[in-house]
Amino acid sequence: MKRLLASVLALAMVLGVCLFAGCNDEPDATTTKKPADAVETTTGDKTTTEPTNPGTETTTNNDDPAETTTGEPEGPIEPEEWDGTTKLPGYEDVDFRGKTFVIAGYTGSADGFDNVREIYSEDTDAIAVAVKERNQYIELRYNCNIEVNASDAPGGLVSAEVTSGKHTIDIYSNKYAVGTSATSGNNYNLYSLGIDFTQDWWDQNYVKANTVKNSAGIDTLYSIVGDFAFSASSLTHALMFNKNLYETAIAQELGYDIYQLVRDGKWTMDVFIEMVQKAGNDVSGNQSFAYSEGDIIGWATTIHATHGLHVASGLPMITTTNGTMSFAMSNAKSEWTNVIEKAIDVWALPQHDNCGYSSGQQAIVSGNTLFYSDIISKLEESTLRDSDTAVGLVPYPKYSTTQENYAHYVDNHLMTYSVPTSVVEIEELGDFFTIYAAHTTAIVRPAWIDAYAYEYCGDADSGEMLEIILNTRTYDPGYLIFSSFEGEISQQINAGKNNITKLIDKRYDSIAGPGGSIEKHIKDISDNKA
Repeated sequence: MKRLLASVLALAMVLGVCLFAGCNDEPDATTTKKPADAVETTTGDKTTTEPTNPGTETTTNNDDPAETTTGEPEGPIEPEEWDGTTKLPGYEDVDFRGKTFVIAGYTGSADGFDNVREIYSEDTDAIAVAVKERNQYIELRYNCNIEVNASDAPGGLVSAEVTSGKHTIDIYSNKYAVGTSATSGNNYNLYSLGIDFTQDWWDQNYVKANTVKNSAGIDTLYSIVGDFAFSASSLTHALMFNKNLYETAIAQELGYDIYQLVRDGKWTMDVFIEMVQKAGNDVSGNQSFAYSEGDIIGWATTIHATHGLHVASGLPMITTTNGTMSFAMSNAKSEWTNVIEKAIDVWALPQHDNCGYSSGQQAIVSGNTLFYSDIISKLEESTLRDSDTAVGLVPYPKYSTTQENYAHYVDNHLMTYSVPTSVVEIEELGDFFTIYAAHTTAIVRPAWIDAYAYEYCGDADSGEMLEIILNTRTYDPGYLIFSSFEGEISQQINAGKNNITKLIDKRYDSIAGPGGSIEKHIKDISDNKA
């Protein structure tokens, strides 16, 4: 059923592109490009990116009535008010004069994390088709070309260009670099590009966490994510569950509707514990629960689930408020003590098995676990994608019903986007980046969510859950910039020893004291004049 729904979805997207490109009386105006081969590092004046359709030119269609809009938008532009097929309200007069914008992305050959497909892909799945459609509309409406520079090291290419004074790359993605993007000196402060970062096509949680005032009191932001950055979505940690086991062991026995619990804000750790315990079945009869012994466990995990457990509380380690970064834990010791205590209890459940990546996936497919914690992109991998097992998706539970929001962390493999200082026409680039982000949210995000909901999960409810998860992602500097500190917290959960107050006191000076990590980070940002 999942594969049938996926085929229907992909066919619908393909037909949409065909209708746009071939039935809109504008077939020759569409010029989405991809280099014939991955672009390699060169020492010449320009990176060679030979398109697959050479000789096709981009033109604007001034007679297209769909491009006629009236006035500037009032307030944030809601996706449901604009579908991305016409010019973005407020940008009706933008014409890039046939300019080519080059975006560099990771091939993933080094570690399997590929984000080139966010920029352009020749695949025929629904998400790839939506990406092509986005590019075609942008190229046609704004008279420009989009090309991808596929590389194992986009940051290295940019560094070489900045050093040499050359310019071919306009925007690039960087991995493990939330901190260094702000301090390397290779990137512009994105606020200097005239971009309005209050719009929803920029991830507002990322903007808040990484907009930092430098020593002159100027807001700085050197990297960004949005719906155009699939990695910030697919690398979010959440909970998958076996729907068949849920129906028999939970829905029928306990009467719960897990999706409604989430909607009502009643999906809590206590309910999660109850479900995990109820689902467990000691098939081996040895008074313990283990997937390797053929038992049915309540919760299969990798070691990274300890991180997800404490993030689910919504308590930040380090927070940024109005541009000021601070050690939030130092003012919330009692709250953190309670969270770690509960997290230890959850982690120590007999029906929980920290069985690792491949075993966790196999367990949910075989019906040997109710829940499995991992990054969302695991749903795309063949073990889950090609199985006939019905899999659902839900957020990590809250610690109490009084908690305002669910909360999830994004793995540090996420690829953020920056603009190198080698770019000359920065306001024009700011317009392009805004247009690129906005059209992605309007065109690609719905296709991305539908693909996960129907192809990988097989129900509309999982799509609704995915919206909740994406809107509650966190980007805590205590993990993405000062990474070693988070590991010490997770280790307490894994070891079952709640010494969080001592850890906070022990690390206060090195994090928040004079010359500590936060102060040094601000100094490094302030030394970056771009």
